[in-house]
Amino acid sequence: MISYNSKTLDNIEVIEAAEKALHKKCITAEEYQQIKTAYPVDLYTPNPYVRIGLFILTVIIVFFSFGLFCLLTMNGGEKAIGVLTFIFGLGCYAAIEYMVHEKKHHKSGVDTALMWMSGSAIITAVFIITDMHMPPSLMCLLVLLPATFFVLRFADVLMSVVAFLSFLALLYCILISAGWMIIPFTMMGASFAVYLAAVQLAKVQTYRHYLSCLQMLQIVSLITLYLAGNYFVVREVSNEMFNLYLLTGESIPGGWIFWIFTIILPPLYIFAGIRKKDRILIRTGLFLIAGIVFTIRAYHSVAPIEVAMTLGGIVLIAVAYGITKLLQPSRKGFTSEQTDDDVTDAIQLESLIIAQSFHQGGTQGDHFDFGGGSGSGGGASGTY
Repeated sequence: MISYNSKTLDNIEVIEAAEKALHKKCITAEEYQQIKTAYPVDLYTPNPYVRIGLFILTVIIVFFSFGLFCLLTMNGGEKAIGVLTFIFGLGCYAAIEYMVHEKKHHKSGVDTALMWMSGSAIITAVFIITDMHMPPSLMCLLVLLPATFFVLRFADVLMSVVAFLSFLALLYCILISAGWMIIPFTMMGASFAVYLAAVQLAKVQTYRHYLSCLQMLQIVSLITLYLAGNYFVVREVSNEMFNLYLLTGESIPGGWIFWIFTIILPPLYIFAGIRKKDRILIRTGLFLIAGIVFTIRAYHSVAPIEVAMTLGGIVLIAVAYGITKLLQPSRKGFTSEQTDDDVTDAIQLESLIIAQSFHQGGTQGDHFDFGGGSGSGGGASGTY
């Protein structure tokens, strides 16, 4: 389903691992060049600054082109503009496929701009043609379908966030008639289900090219799980959407349940992250501790805002320091030191990939002298 060549994407991962190994001085520059030769990559991926420039340039070109076509169909009315917008969206998508398959662009800024403009044009065209006469649930579905397609086709991280949030919005629209007490728990259940699915799919080799999208889904689903059970969010949204007419200081029915969720979920994330050696859980939990402080401060003003923010910062620093001291290097396979890989021993993984690359590439017959090692196993035979 993914538009890019799977083997080329695998080669990119090998090259990136080799770059990390080179940075750590696990291999020499010559060995790194041999890896690049053994695993060729023909995709065009410029540096971030060039990507931004190409993104902006593509947007300008597409908008000017679209404006020119609009001038030619101004007398046709809104329906004609809607049809033109829809056709233009399809044209942008065709341009993406051309840039990917013929020009070998991979997250170059051009394909990203065309993707977002294609989706926006198609959705806008439907809105124009229908005069916005569609239920909110259908609007959410209209966003969900193309966003999901673009995720599957181009593995775009931001588009995966759009797809997930539109899914939650669709679920909210469907359940809005069920009452305000049902929605928070349903949203929490849906977020938790998406998180578990993302964790499991990230372990499957078949979906390795969607790893960044799945990791982003884990982060966003953990945040929405907390927000769906946060007392401040539930109270204010329910009061606004369901006309509860709550007075200042008045709590929602069963508010203590959401207070428990508000206070217990971030520490639970941190504990589960330490137990499972999961950095996403730990960092998300640390980030959401600020949500606890904000929610308590919103309804129980025990100090001026400056003092509350200072105390909150001290608490966050203390928690981060405590976790850092707890996760000393080589303690139960988990460390507080920065790593470049998601496995417990990045250097071993990189060495394995490098050894396999030389073995597959056959750079020096059946024997390769890896960094001074005496055997074909990359210097792992016991003598260096």
